[in-house]
Amino acid sequence: MHIVKDQDLTGKTCLITGANSGIGLEMTRCLSSRGCEVLMACRNPYEATTVVKNVCSDISLLRFYETNLATLRSVKASTDEILKKEKKIDIVLLNAAVFGLPWTVTEDGFETTFQVNYLSQYYLLINIEKILALDARIVFVSSESHRNINWDSHKTLMLSIDQLSLPKDEYTSIRAYNISKLCGLLSMHYLAYRWLHTQKQVFCAHPGSFVKTRLCRNWWVYEALYTFMKPFSKTICQAASTPLYCAISPDLKGVSGIYFKDCKRCSESDIANDLHLSFRLNDLTSDVIRERVGSYDDVIDRVKRDEYGKQHHAEDETVISNYSGTINS
Repeated sequence: MHIVKDQDLTGKTCLITGANSGIGLEMTRCLSSRGCEVLMACRNPYEATTVVKNVCSDISLLRFYETNLATLRSVKASTDEILKKEKKIDIVLLNAAVFGLPWTVTEDGFETTFQVNYLSQYYLLINIEKILALDARIVFVSSESHRNINWDSHKTLMLSIDQLSLPKDEYTSIRAYNISKLCGLLSMHYLAYRWLHTQKQVFCAHPGSFVKTRLCRNWWVYEALYTFMKPFSKTICQAASTPLYCAISPDLKGVSGIYFKDCKRCSESDIANDLHLSFRLNDLTSDVIRERVGSYDDVIDRVKRDEYGKQHHAEDETVISNYSGTINS
C-alpha cells in the first residue's frame, strides 16, 4: 500500500481493536510490514493467531490481548495486562465495530452496539493513556452515516444515556450504529481540546461505505446488500488507507481534531462538531462507567491531574471558546 511503503516504523508500537479481520487485519499487515509492533486487541486471540500466519510476513512483531468489548470487565483485564507488559504505545486505531445486531443488552446494562463501538473502546483508551507516547496518534474509525443523527437543541443540551444506549422501543441497528460513530467524532473533539497543549493527536477516519467485511455478517439482508454493492465500493485494502494515513502520515504533524475521508479533510456534521456537546458526552460517559467500574475514579483523577492541573480556569475558558479542529495554514 502506498500509504506505508516509504515509512520506517521500526520501534513504533500500535494497538488495534478488531485487528483479526477486515480493515483491522489489513492495517495490521501494513504496519507490521514496515517494522511496527502491533498489539492486536481481539475477542479471540487464538483465532487471530491462526489468521495472521497467512497474512503477515513477520508474526514476531504481533502480540495478542484478549479483549471482549461487550464487557467492561474484559476491557479492564485486557488493559491491566497491556499496562503490565507494554512500555509505550505510539498509535491507537479504534477500529472494532458491530452492525446489524438485534436489540441486545450487555452484562453492563448497555445496548450492545453502543458499548462495543464506542463505550468500551473509549474506556480502553483512557485506561492506557498513561503509556501513550508524548506524540501518540489516536484514530477513531468513523462513518459518514453519523450525519443521519439530527438531535434537536433540547437533546443536545440534556444529553441522556437513553439517547446513546437505545431502549428496545426506539432501537434500529442502523440508528444505533450511527449514534456510536457520532460518539467517536465527539470524543475526538473532546480529546483534541484536552490534549491541546501536548503533542498528542487525535483523528477520525471514514474508510468507505459498503466495504465488504465481516461487519455485515449479522443479518442476511445486510450481507446481501453489501455483496450487491461490492463492485461499487472500496476494497478492504483501499478502505484501510484513510485510517492509516491518519495514523502515520508526516503531513499531519502538529494538527489534531480533524475528520478525514479519502485521505482528505472532510467537514463533519454540525452536531459532531459541537465542542460543548463533546464535553457533555465525556461527562456522561465518565458517569456511566464510574457506576459500573469502581476503579474508574482513579483513572479520571489521574487524567484530570495530568491534563488540567497545570492550566488555569480562565485559560481553559479562552481555549474552549476559540478551539477549532482545523488544519493550520
